[in-house]
Amino acid sequence: MKKYVLGALVAVLVTLAQPVPAGADDRSVPPPPLSGTFIIGDSTLYRVAPRLRQVEPDWYIDHQRGRPVSALRQRMAAYLRVNPEPANFVMALGTNRCHFPEWSAARLRRAIAQLPAETNVFLVMVVRAGSYQRDKDVTLRLYNRYSRHLARTRPHTYIVDWRHTVLADPTLDPVTGESSLLEDGTHQTGGTHGQDPGPGVDTYIDLIVSTWERVNR
Repeated sequence: MKKYVLGALVAVLVTLAQPVPAGADDRSVPPPPLSGTFIIGDSTLYRVAPRLRQVEPDWYIDHQRGRPVSALRQRMAAYLRVNPEPANFVMALGTNRCHFPEWSAARLRRAIAQLPAETNVFLVMVVRAGSYQRDKDVTLRLYNRYSRHLARTRPHTYIVDWRHTVLADPTLDPVTGESSLLEDGTHQTGGTHGQDPGPGVDTYIDLIVSTWERVNR
């Protein structure tokens, strides 16, 4: 009996002495892949949200009419408490300007810094068309400049140029800002909340989704 117990003990000790194969240690296990896409926006996102949910049912869509760009960091933090490692983030904020200096390049960078470095970031270029709101659009151009600088300096960061699409539309009225894409110089036509018909909503969504697909294919 003693010989049997002694033999079993030796066998256990030999097993424990075997080297641990690579990858068995917790520290060498690769982290789980990033997953999920979330988008934060204001009334321009509110306009397209029902259609976007049909096109991309797995995306998390956070919109609020009148939401200022300064709400970005707080809204991102709320989502990241649920999913701290998203694969993609879309910023569709900036149409509603803040009082200086509530928004700056540094504040944009701090908000985006909440994300993992590998997360893809998509920044929608905002616009207020029409000479009647030129003073507001001056500020929006500054916000776009912050975003473009971030895209040049942060890897995995991309521009969705809604602004260029709007201003290049030959139907754009330079005074009222109305066009086939915009019903009032700011908000898209063709919404599902009773807005005027037109291609605005679908064009906006296609710009975002096509850019997303080029990165995530």
